[in-house]
Amino acid sequence: MSEMRITFLGTSASAPTRDRGLPAVFLEFRGEGFLFDVGEGTQRQFMRCGRSIMKVDHVFISHYHGDHVFGLPGLLSTLALYGRDKPLHVWAPARQLPHVERFLGSLPTGVDYPVHYHGVEEGELVRTESYAVRAYRLDHTAECYAYVFEEAEKVKADKEAVRKLGIEGPLVRELKAGRPVLWNGRVVRPEDVVYRVPGRKVVYAVDTRPVVHGYARGATVLVHDSTFSHSDLCLALERKHSTAREAAELARALGVKRLVLFHFSTRVKDVSVLEREARAVFENSVAAYDGYTLEI
Repeated sequence: MSEMRITFLGTSASAPTRDRGLPAVFLEFRGEGFLFDVGEGTQRQFMRCGRSIMKVDHVFISHYHGDHVFGLPGLLSTLALYGRDKPLHVWAPARQLPHVERFLGSLPTGVDYPVHYHGVEEGELVRTESYAVRAYRLDHTAECYAYVFEEAEKVKADKEAVRKLGIEGPLVRELKAGRPVLWNGRVVRPEDVVYRVPGRKVVYAVDTRPVVHGYARGATVLVHDSTFSHSDLCLALERKHSTAREAAELARALGVKRLVLFHFSTRVKDVSVLEREARAVFENSVAAYDGYTLEI
């Protein structure tokens, strides 16, 4: 298995359908689990997709519309039932978070493991040695955020430069750590032999009009609101959503590598129409379905 895997648990908008659950996307990276939105029925979608809710470490809520958050109380309760003891981090828009926290705290869920609530505003939310998570404001009818998961950049040694200089392994490690070394009477600086490779970047942007933001540029994967076909542009404008064509135009403008269409209106009976619409603008587009998995 790849060390970064994305599973689309639910891909419908507003209400479930026979074939699609409500929004939830699960990203796994080096033993940590990141759940983006948690619509009603998300627990069952985990089981249907062969994933474990016990592997969720962080929950990121885009906004407080019910189709994105009503699965959270049940998730918290079931984790307690299963004997969870490690902390869970819940990230959600800051303005209304105290009300949500009080509501969840008042429910008889039996939650006896640590749940840490974090208010989201635009900017960096988490940074570790392996990854960072950032948020940026979207254009929707409610306060709504996109989340950007970015792997830390990789530092690599230029094998040809190392060979020419004859530098030995321990000194290469020092150079990769950013420290100059003395070799054969000369100072070798990191920039002489090492280079940096950007890490993989996944952007989750749902329930929004198209928003160009620097955080999303060059993404490996852009998961974007594609609620309507462009023939329903008037509805997209009125309800602050995007069409598949608009998502593709945004992907092209941002220079992303892959676009995943997501969050489909129940009025769309054949999402292949949306996929064709997007591919006419940005070829590397795909319409997600429940259980769709990407390893990147």
